[in-house]
Amino acid sequence: MAKSAQYSGISPEIYNNLRSKLSGFGINLAGNNGRISEKGVSAEYNYDEATQTLAVNNVNVGFPASMMYSPDKILQKIGEEVKNAGGNQLA
Repeated sequence: MAKSAQYSGISPEIYNNLRSKLSGFGINLAGNNGRISEKGVSAEYNYDEATQTLAVNNVNVGFPASMMYSPDKILQKIGEEVKNAGGNQLA
């Protein structure tokens, strides 16, 4: 089952910091929106600078990433990095 999360308070500076941190984990956000598909992890993302929100949708984990991660674990890591960067996860 695909998982999704929404984040708020994501200024351009926070988004750039977040992109840098996540790339260290193999999650590369190229631009403000797109699709991630690396090492068995896939997701769609959309950063809206005007509303300072980031949506991460349809997170799926296949082989080989599924040996170590689940969609929940991927979203947890993104959520931790958002919080560390100064953003908030929406309920």
